[in-house]
Amino acid sequence: MSMKTIKPKKIIKNKEAKKLFQILIQELEKENNLNDRTLMIVDNIVLLEQLKQEHMDDIKRRGVMELFKNGSQEMFRENKSVDKILKIVEQQRKLQAELKLTPASEKKVAEVVEVDDFEKF
Repeated sequence: MSMKTIKPKKIIKNKEAKKLFQILIQELEKENNLNDRTLMIVDNIVLLEQLKQEHMDDIKRRGVMELFKNGSQEMFRENKSVDKILKIVEQQRKLQAELKLTPASEKKVAEVVEVDDFEKF
């Protein structure tokens, strides 16, 4: 698979999501781990990124707290986009870990190499 022929799905319109797609594809190519299975995970991470950006736009528009009216009651409550962003970030981290593209993944690989080198002596 060549990076030049791989593009994000048409549903991905957000600039940040498209940029993330390119970064993930480059990293997977470096690791020689780009295939249909990992591409499917990348698509999911990028779709989550687009949703996260939409929630961030909502927070910019309406703020972290929003005025909620229920009949004669009025109160402030947390904008639900805040919680959704936290859930999206966690899901992205899990998918990124599946691709072995987290800092913890790099550390694990480095530790394995160090142990193997030590055993040679």
